[in-house]
Amino acid sequence: MTMQPIDVIHTTMSFEEPERIPVIPLIGVYASTITGIPMKDLLIDPRAQSDALLKSMRKFKYDGVLNVMDLTVEAEALGAEVVFPPDELPYINRSPLEEMEDIEDFSLEDSKDSRIPVFVKSTRLLSKAVGDSHLVSSYIIGPFTLAGHLLGVAKLLETTLEDKASVQDFVSSCRSILTPYLNQLIEAGAHNIVILEPTASNSVISPQYFRDFSAPYIQRMITQIHSNGAAATLHICGKTNQIVENMCDTGADVLSIDSAVDLTNAKQTAHERSVLLGNVDTTLLLRGTSTEVKNAAEKCIHDASNGGGFILSSGCDFPIKTPQENLTALLHASSK
Repeated sequence: MTMQPIDVIHTTMSFEEPERIPVIPLIGVYASTITGIPMKDLLIDPRAQSDALLKSMRKFKYDGVLNVMDLTVEAEALGAEVVFPPDELPYINRSPLEEMEDIEDFSLEDSKDSRIPVFVKSTRLLSKAVGDSHLVSSYIIGPFTLAGHLLGVAKLLETTLEDKASVQDFVSSCRSILTPYLNQLIEAGAHNIVILEPTASNSVISPQYFRDFSAPYIQRMITQIHSNGAAATLHICGKTNQIVENMCDTGADVLSIDSAVDLTNAKQTAHERSVLLGNVDTTLLLRGTSTEVKNAAEKCIHDASNGGGFILSSGCDFPIKTPQENLTALLHASSK
């Protein structure tokens, strides 16, 4: 009997070889392109978001669904000024903190007037629709990245040089602030929480800074996720070749890795510790031919699928103008 998509995922997450290679592309707002539902609606309307994501998954038949990746949701709920350009992802225009100490006044305990309920409800709708058959995942910002959003990344990095202990306390507070939202996503039915920590990329900070200012607080988040019965994925954009082992040390069940990472080396480091998810280049998805995409996806499978512990995906969120035939090419590679 053919396995359900979620069973294929569970098999590979047990480091056993499934009957086929599971695939979960990071679709996000690209679902707007697939379905014609306006992008802005996906960011403010939970039903529009879940409908677009479900229609996309059912059309292309992949193994799991993630809600929309929006890196501004939590900071906006805490007072950051966010801009919504037409047909583009929102960005933070002004950080809400002048001093780290002011974070004592911040809380997500009551976030009903923010967009956080949009993402909690979309998770609930996704879980209700396909939670028995597919992996349902929800994003949450990482603590070091939230710290940069609240204080400003440049100021945060400058302060790490001047007062390491205070920055660590600040990042720890950011981690604590996220707890209510994290709990809501799991209660809504997320099987898997994806921690987004792009500011901890080695494209931004050194491996030692990752170990000092990000990893300990991610580890605490993951302990909390596991205690609530969900799995945890750690997604860090860009270069992470030098910290794959440290990422495994956080206890993450899955590492979502970008195309800048050598997948063969990552597999050697992570196997039987953390599942790898990735890592077809999103620029190739946007600009390459379907043959090039298929070849890249097949190389990922060749490099990382032996012995289970691998989910084929994009290296990061799908660009909104990606040709749909390139998504098809990625999926066809997984079915060989």
